[in-house]
Amino acid sequence: MYRGQNEHFTHQDGSTSLVSSFSRSTCVPDLMIKWTHYAKRMLRRHVQGWEDRKDLATDQAILQHYGWRSFFLDATGDARVAAWFASHKFVPGRHGEMVEDCHEDPVVLISDLAEFIPAEGDGHLYLISKKACRSAGIGYVHLSEIATKEGSPRYVCQDAYMVGHLEPSGLPEAALLAHLVVPVAVLMSCADGLSTEDLFPEPDVDPVFSDLLAMPWVRVGPEDDSIPFFRRSLPLPEYKSHVRKHMPSTSAMYRSFWLGDLRDPADPERLTHILCGAGVYHGTSPKRTSLPLLTQILESCDGVVVEVDGLVYYGNRGKYVKGVIAKKVDRGVVAVCEIGVDHPGLQIQDIGVFQGWHFRFRSDGVWLREAHEDDCDCGSDEHDEKLKLLGRVEECLADGSIEHHSSGFYVERGVRRDSDRSLMREVQGARAGGSRRCDVCSDVATSATKMQCVPARSRRRSVGGLFRRDSPATMRLVLER
Repeated sequence: MYRGQNEHFTHQDGSTSLVSSFSRSTCVPDLMIKWTHYAKRMLRRHVQGWEDRKDLATDQAILQHYGWRSFFLDATGDARVAAWFASHKFVPGRHGEMVEDCHEDPVVLISDLAEFIPAEGDGHLYLISKKACRSAGIGYVHLSEIATKEGSPRYVCQDAYMVGHLEPSGLPEAALLAHLVVPVAVLMSCADGLSTEDLFPEPDVDPVFSDLLAMPWVRVGPEDDSIPFFRRSLPLPEYKSHVRKHMPSTSAMYRSFWLGDLRDPADPERLTHILCGAGVYHGTSPKRTSLPLLTQILESCDGVVVEVDGLVYYGNRGKYVKGVIAKKVDRGVVAVCEIGVDHPGLQIQDIGVFQGWHFRFRSDGVWLREAHEDDCDCGSDEHDEKLKLLGRVEECLADGSIEHHSSGFYVERGVRRDSDRSLMREVQGARAGGSRRCDVCSDVATSATKMQCVPARSRRRSVGGLFRRDSPATMRLVLER
């Protein structure tokens, strides 16, 4: 395996230092968990048969090629690719541009616009021994074998290997067959005309990159009524600007909001809202059926809403998930469903509930799956993930990291309780001026729309009024804007 760098680094004893990106930069747990969640989802969408694999190491390895960190070291099976990286220097940058969302409202979008420029002097090529790695108990993954159904992701274009995972000290020097110091001009000749576009293909070629660019934008300020600024929810370097003067409706500009803050004060439904961060919401855990603390909360209300400060993207552009609701539908029975959001541009256009699964909860707090005529029939075990999320919330309630905040609200420590002030002023102004229904929700009282479930097609009940029940098994949501 080959690795190319335009600089050579050493440990204090003078030995070669080849370390993982986590050793060079600190880990941000919530963001790492979020990145890993999306890597797994994207591989399931784009790689045949990936849904049957539980390979966190490879998920992390994929992430590193799109700008995140991992416990692995990049390498390649193609000497030309290593020569290109050894002869080019990465230069980070930031690009801000004022554009219009799909409703012609002005916004400023900030991207990490980077470039590779020719290096000067000498570059460095490292030859890594597979045999020595195996002897040292260090694994390696040939990512090029993970081909997508369509297109060519950048890790295939780079014939990428990921070596590790590595200890903080990095790759043992015994795993190096050679370290070559080569003039940049010679390396460029060896790279055989490769370019940034060859190794970092655009989203029309790379389906994983395309999905990452479809993630919602997140507001970074200011929170007054001036033009809002946004960054990508998953920061990643781009080598060309993908911002348009008129952004499409599939580009959501998310301003922080909690569903409980959008509810009509006259709504008679008694719901308890549990607000959590990305670590809890996107984390991994075994499924648990003993949920005594959540059961206790449910005894005093009509349902529990667990939501994350963000929009969860599942590949259905312009449509997102905001959280999960466990809603009483009968005595001792709850429907556990995801809450979907249509969010074109700056506006929240529609909120609704996907079909889910039903559970009977006992007095001792044990939840048991119960077949119901309104169950989602997608046949996927994805619905187990909702119960796993409730299990993580149960653990946080037990250890005190999620605390009672105010009437109807529990909040995880470190999570901001307030919704975006400018958004709330818009909501309050709409109420004061006489609210109007969302265009897409005008006929919700008599019909239900079809939405793409994860991973199969499932009915999502469209909405007209936030969390209003119109039958024992059907919940509707209303949004005033």
